[in-house]
Amino acid sequence: MSWKSVVVSCGLLFASLVPASAAGEGGYFDWAGANGLLGVFAEPDADLDTDGITNLMAYAFDLAPMNDPDAWDKLPSLAFIGDPPEPVMIFVLPPEIPRDISYVVDLMTESGARVEIARKNGRDAWFGTGEVSRRRLEDGCTEVAVQIPLEMEIPEVARPLRLRVEFLP
Repeated sequence: MSWKSVVVSCGLLFASLVPASAAGEGGYFDWAGANGLLGVFAEPDADLDTDGITNLMAYAFDLAPMNDPDAWDKLPSLAFIGDPPEPVMIFVLPPEIPRDISYVVDLMTESGARVEIARKNGRDAWFGTGEVSRRRLEDGCTEVAVQIPLEMEIPEVARPLRLRVEFLP
């Protein structure tokens, strides 16, 4: 076993033991270090356990970077609510929202173009044309629901809304 393998193995073990929010106010790279992520494994777009959740998404939603059993419950989901059903992007933000992350909700138009309808930069307020509603949960997290603006037509595409996370280094 090489020295690098030992370091990576120790880092993986450490990552599974440290809570996702251990870095507190330090920012993404402090969070990565506190979770035992080193070198290329600490990159925001890395996905060491290949579960489809990048380090940046884990950081933005207060998840452990490796094998978080609650991950899929905390990630964004698209729901159709009402009669007629209208698309709503629903997700839960952690109690301590990272300052170096932007949460962006896009609408896909009939032509396939993406239009930004809501944005939250770090701990700033939401802005954009989308209808944003928030509900504080008992654990200190905030459930967020974003709907298409009233003046816009609902496009007839399979996934009209998308949430993306951007790193603000």
